[in-house]
Amino acid sequence: MSGSSSGKTLFTDVQVFDGTGRDPFAAEVLVEGNRIAKVGHRIPAGLWAGARVVEGGGGTLLPGLVDSHTHLGFGSTVEHRSLRRDEPDEEKALLVAHAGRVMLDHGITSAYSGGNRLPRTETAARKAFAEGWMPGPRFKAASWEGTAGMRTPGVYDFPGIDGRASDPDSVSGFVGEMADLGVDIVKLSLSGESAVVQGTSRIVQFTEEEVAAASAVARERGVWLTAHAHAAESVKMAVRHGIRAVYHCTFADEEALDLLEAARDRLFVAPTPGIIYANLHEADSEPEPGMEVEATEKAVRQVVPELVRRGIRVVPGGDYGFPWNPVGRNLRDLQLFVEWFGFTPAEALRAATQYGGQVMDMGDELGLVREGCLADLVLVDGDPLDDISVLQDPGRLAAIMKDGALHKARA
Repeated sequence: MSGSSSGKTLFTDVQVFDGTGRDPFAAEVLVEGNRIAKVGHRIPAGLWAGARVVEGGGGTLLPGLVDSHTHLGFGSTVEHRSLRRDEPDEEKALLVAHAGRVMLDHGITSAYSGGNRLPRTETAARKAFAEGWMPGPRFKAASWEGTAGMRTPGVYDFPGIDGRASDPDSVSGFVGEMADLGVDIVKLSLSGESAVVQGTSRIVQFTEEEVAAASAVARERGVWLTAHAHAAESVKMAVRHGIRAVYHCTFADEEALDLLEAARDRLFVAPTPGIIYANLHEADSEPEPGMEVEATEKAVRQVVPELVRRGIRVVPGGDYGFPWNPVGRNLRDLQLFVEWFGFTPAEALRAATQYGGQVMDMGDELGLVREGCLADLVLVDGDPLDDISVLQDPGRLAAIMKDGALHKARA
């Protein structure tokens, strides 16, 4: 590798996986500024004079990887475990910054947040990551996870809607308040979560009127909605009201699948296998029956192949950030896509690159190795199409580039 004063970087002797799912091809890739300037079998020397040269050694060059459901604010990474989650706000802000750097170290160059109790820390991190003075991914910032009438983050009891009056004004107010903070995404817990409050995943938490009100304010304010939705009816509600990202989708029935298929061009589903695997195998204690962990695994392994068959864009993002499912393990989702859902490695990588660029609403310039696209790139020492698990070893990530700047490169 040689230095550069020209703002150019040349990747040479690489096999390019371009993000579309097609077979890799031998090429050189020239980056100028923050864009991919040229992809070719042999780029003329005159075009890359003065460039920094990254020798690929026959490795695989991928678009930067995208995680569609991570909690930077939960405080746990592969380097630091936060068992408390009650740190002072100032410390939580530092943990968000730390988690962003860990993500970038592991090849995640873009992230779509799954929620944060302190949304201002996410908008601040988004700015710092974008300006480049703090290492971290391209970032879409989110609200905390709202439930109807809930005005305090982090209080989850998931009582359902029976026995309470519909309160669309509280939901409208929540969406508006979060938009005022500058978030990109407002998240609503349309169902409960049995892993948190036993027996609640199949219980709907919002009325139709409340979700309609949230959707109206979101459209008016220009923010996206994400739905935490295990229950079939919560999935249907999300689709009916134009919610952009549906998390979990665990117990979707035939009607829910039909609605998702009809809306496949405008939404994404992140089934979060990472947290399910961690709850089963890596939590401090055996899951209790009411947590429905085994039922959740069984259901999601059935529903995801059906989503894919129907052409719905399924994207990785496994609820990372918990102590037993820390940030830095994110790319285990790709292995689970292969082992649990029957994806080929190429299909899993496409979900994390081309579809990831689309999740970020940058599909015409992100998630592809293509001339004119943004230079977010990961060079892998090896072939993830042969063994997708190599991506989980940061030592095999020979180079990581975000926005044309090398975050990591071997000497």
